[in-house]
Formats: sequence, C-alpha cells, structure tokens
Amino acid sequence: MKIFKWLIGLVVAMVVIVALGLLALKLFVDEDMLKAKASMAFKEQTGQELSIAGPLKWSVFPWVGLEMGDVTIGSAPGFGDTPLAVVKRLDVKVAVKPLFQKKVAVDTVVLRGVRVDLRRNKNGKVNWEGLVKAGKGKPEEAPEAENGKSDFDMEDFDVRLQGVELENASFHFTDDMEGNSFQLDELNLTMGELAPGNPVPLRLSFRVKNSKPAMEMNLKLSTDMVFKSDFQRLDLSALSLDVDAKGEGLPAEGVKLAMASNIGLDRKAGVLALSDFSLSGLNVDVTGDMSLSGMNSDKPRVEAHLALQKTNLRKLLTLAGVELQTADPDVLKQVSANLFVAQEGDGLTVKPLAITLDDSKMDGTLKILSFKGPVVRASFKLDAIDLDRYLPPAQKAQASSGKPVAKPAARDEKPDFSALRKLDLDADFGIGRLKVSGLTMENIVLKLRSRKGVLKLDPLTAALYQGKLKAHAQLDVRKDTPRFSAKETLSGIQIEPLLKDMTGSAQLRGTGNVEVDISSKGLDDAIIRKNLNGRFAISFHDGAYIGINLAQAIRKALGQAASDEPEETDFAELKGTGVIRQGVVDNQDLYLASPVLRVTGKGKVDLVKEQADYLLTTKIVDTLKGQGGADASKLKGVAIPVRISGDLKDPSIKVDVAAALKANAEHKVKEKIQEKVKDKLGKDVLKGLFGG
Repeated sequence: MKIFKWLIGLVVAMVVIVALGLLALKLFVDEDMLKAKASMAFKEQTGQELSIAGPLKWSVFPWVGLEMGDVTIGSAPGFGDTPLAVVKRLDVKVAVKPLFQKKVAVDTVVLRGVRVDLRRNKNGKVNWEGLVKAGKGKPEEAPEAENGKSDFDMEDFDVRLQGVELENASFHFTDDMEGNSFQLDELNLTMGELAPGNPVPLRLSFRVKNSKPAMEMNLKLSTDMVFKSDFQRLDLSALSLDVDAKGEGLPAEGVKLAMASNIGLDRKAGVLALSDFSLSGLNVDVTGDMSLSGMNSDKPRVEAHLALQKTNLRKLLTLAGVELQTADPDVLKQVSANLFVAQEGDGLTVKPLAITLDDSKMDGTLKILSFKGPVVRASFKLDAIDLDRYLPPAQKAQASSGKPVAKPAARDEKPDFSALRKLDLDADFGIGRLKVSGLTMENIVLKLRSRKGVLKLDPLTAALYQGKLKAHAQLDVRKDTPRFSAKETLSGIQIEPLLKDMTGSAQLRGTGNVEVDISSKGLDDAIIRKNLNGRFAISFHDGAYIGINLAQAIRKALGQAASDEPEETDFAELKGTGVIRQGVVDNQDLYLASPVLRVTGKGKVDLVKEQADYLLTTKIVDTLKGQGGADASKLKGVAIPVRISGDLKDPSIKVDVAAALKANAEHKVKEKIQEKVKDKLGKDVLKGLFGG
C-alpha cells in the first residue's frame, strides 16, 4: 500500500515537472530532433526500433498533455519487418490546477488504430525480447516522511476521468512453437465521464479468432455504470451482452447468446443482485431474478427465481451434437420450468419446482439438507406420462412385440456404487397415470428410501387392469455384487390385457390374483436368473388358457376331424403355487377346472437353460361336445398325459391317448378280476356259514 501511495505522489510531482519540461521543449527543442533522440534512446535500451512519423503535439496549461500519431515499435532482430506495435493516435491530458487541490482530472484518453503483433518462433524466442530486458529491475523502496506517512496519500485525491475512447485496436499472437495463433480485432471501447454518483455509459465490442481449437467469436457489451467514490457500491443498469461464436466443439450453425440484466453490488452490505435477468440462445430462454447475500459472512445465501420458457430440448441436444433417438420423434419439443432456489451453507431448497414436459406436468419440492452424502428430501406429483414414448425405438419395439433385442456387450469394469452408498434419500412420488413397458397404471403412490447403500421402494401401490398392485422392493449395494428382492401382489386384475401390454401377446385370460416373492443378485441378466429364488402363487377364475385347446388335441390324437373352435382351453378355475430355486421354477399343484376337463400339472421350468419339463394330466368329466367336435365318451374318466418339454420359445407338446387307453383298459381288467374274486370269496363264505 505504501508503494502505491508513493506512486500517486510521484505522478503528481512528475506532472508538474513534465509541464515545465514540455514548456521548455516547446520553446527551445526542435520536434524532429526530439523524435530522433527518442528513437535513439529506445534503440539503446531495447535493441528495437521506434518511429514517430506523425506530429508531436503537447500542451502545458491548463492541461498537461501529449498527442502523437503514427508511432511504430519494431520487432526484435530476427522477426523481419513486421512491427511489434503500431499506434495511429494517442492523446492524454491531465489538468494542472486541480493537482494542487488534491484532485486528478484526466481528459478523455484517446487511443486509435492500435495494433500489437506478438510472435514466438520455433526456437522459443519472442519479438518483444528487448522490452523485457529493458524492463527488468526491482523498484526501489518508496520514501516515507518522518511521521511514517507518505507525503502524498492516495485517499486524499479525488480522481476524475473524462472518458476513454479506444477505437479499432487489435492484438495478435502467433506461436510457431506450438503451431497456434490468436487474434483479437476490432476492439472498441468507449466510456463516459468517470464521476461518482453519475451514470457512466460503457460500450465494448471486439472480435476473437483462434486456430487451435478453431474458433471465432464476436462480443458486444453495453451498460450504464454508477459507482460511489469509495467504490463500495456499483450498479450496472440495462446491461446487455451479445455473443456470437462458431468453431470446433460448437454446433455447425454456431452459438448466439444474448444476456440482459440490472446488476447491483454493495460491498459493505455484502450483497450482489441481478434483477430482470434474461438469457436467450440455443433455443433456450431463461428469465428471473438472482441474489447473493452475506458475502462478508461464513454462510453466504443464494436465492434465484428462474423461469425456463418453452424450449425445444430435442433441437438443443442436436445443436450440442447429441442425436437422441426416441420411439416418438415428437417428444422433448416442449419443455418449460419455473422454480425458486435458495442455497445457504451446506443446504439447498428448490420450492416450488414446476416442470412441463410435452403433455406432462410435475410439481414438487426438493431439499438437499447436506451436500455431504448427499442428504436429500423430495416430494413430487406428476399428472400423467407415457414413458414408452421416450424409450429408444428398439426397446419400444421389444416392449410391444415381446421379442428380445440384441444384448449389449458385457463390460469388464465394475460399476461404482460409492455414490449410492453415501446417499441419504427420502422421496415421495404421486403419479396420476403412467405407461411404461406397455403397462398402464393409475393413482400411483411410491415411496423411495436410501440409507447406507440400501435402496428401498416401500411401498408402491397402483390401480391397473381393473385390479390393484402392491409391491415392496429393495436393492442392496453395500457389496460389489448388488442384491435385490421384491414382493408383489396383484389382486382382482384382468390378466389378458396386462400380458398383451407387457409382452405383446397373452396366453391367459381371466380375473384373479398373483403373488410373487423373489430375490437374486448380480447385474447381468444370465447371472440374475441363475441366482433367482423365491415363491409364487396364482389364482384365476372364468378364463381360458390361450394357445392350447386340450379337448381338440385329445380328439386329434383319437384321429377325429379337427374343428374350427379357437385354440384355447376354457376354465372356471385355475390355481397353483410354486418355488424358484437357483433359476428353476418348480410347480407341483397346478389345477384347472373346466366344464368338461379337469387338469392337474406338475413339473419344472429352467429359466437359465430356457427349457421346460412339465406334465399335464387331463381327465374328461363330460362329453367333449361341449367344446365342439365328435363325442369321445370312451375317454370319460381316463387320465390323459400331456407332456410339455424342450425350448421355452418353441416347446414340444405330446398327447399320449393310446397309453392312456391301454392303462385304462388294464385298470378295468384288474377291477373285473378283483370283483370276481370278491364275489367268489363271498359265496364260499356263505356256504361255510350255513353248511351248504
């Protein structure tokens, strides 16, 4: 601080000396001789040329000033004839009389046609080397008065600047060593009178061009500045900033941004405020107000009320080089948001938060109690959304057809669950209507909790397909291999439309219940199936098993003509339970009852190998005419085996009627023999009793 005060005093003293010197120069020194001496002195100090082609104009009173033009500074030896710097006009004036009243009054500083051309060759040498050598040296310690205070105190001076005019300036840097170049051209700066309490017009514009990376940018800034004499208060009103950029890493059509705001800075109060803020460009339009308070404290507070106007997010992503493929090409074209953000210390609150995504609207709150972890509390309500519209086309096709798509290549690296292990989350979601993976649900309530690497979905409730869903799920990532479990109950549902929406086809019709309790571990689909364990239970009534007509299959096995009835087996009741061990589903109590059939089933389905080995035992309890076709009454009461085996995608179905008839005939022969034996034994016993 002492050196700065000393410099101010030195400037004032030098102005007086320069005034006297300029007066003497004007009276006794020839202008051409002065130019020659200046050039010679510059050459001796730097080894570089100095040329002043224009006239020298100076004034002594009431302004100490100097005006010169066509000044050229040559480059260091070895860099050719390209000048280091060129100045077309320089005009600086300082009022003499105010200096004696401890005031510094500077007239408008004019600098026009300035061009600085810096170069570095392949050997690392620079064309301003002479200036660097001449400028080396340490400044001497500033002298102090006997009382320890400088004769001139900066705070005692009132500095006034009439204005600045910088016109058509340029700055170039060519680096042959790195193969790069930077150009700043058309630099224009105008600033009005720098007086405390009065609006100071400020206008700035320039053009930048860089070679690595290749980029061009135009910038324009305009504002009116008001400041206090102690610079503790600064206001920028009607601030306008326009940027137009093109180049590598930017969209092909370039980036155009326009920002406007009123900015106020109060250093004493520790407040920075932006009002009437707006930012537009790249298909984005943001408006609002922002403030930063408590800048002088340990806990500054940030508040922002922001509104994102309707934005075509898809086009914005395309401009950023992201080609997003979705099942519906019209999604992400209307995105808007309105939010209020408050951040203080280690916490952040977003309340309210309103987002519109195409046809969907969401409202809620978000609180980050601590960024360490983080600790998050959230609550959201969504009216309706069709997530299938936002899926990639391949996934959408799979969801609607039930056909698998190509599996992605396995990744060698292990996923990092460290962030999830630290997450402390409580989130509540309410969704009016949701479509995902083909399923449609309504009135969804979802509670999500995460503590120390255990993520719980407890509960999930929803209305779907004229029934209800209630589920609980848990994901445990405390170890490198994640584990998950789920309990799900579907009650009173229509199973046919559910299966059609989920897989694209349905093999079951009816109303009923499904209970599933499963667990597994791993990330890869094959590993998950291999480690799948649990249990299940189904119970349906008044439906049909679609794809197999058992009655017709039996008639066909008897050699009877096929009918045109549908390929399905009606039932009044269908139920069964089972267990899952290491990816193998084991069911031993399947039961199906229809008007003419009774079916029991048992067997296993290997989800890992995708193989089935299942036996259905069918008994005809009434004439098969009930489902059409000729009478097969001779099979009434006969247990007919139906073997289902092989690949799950195309299983083999065999009906062995001959074996059933043979077994039934043998059974009847045995029954007759037993009846005859009983009759014979009965008669012999009677004869013995009555002495016959």
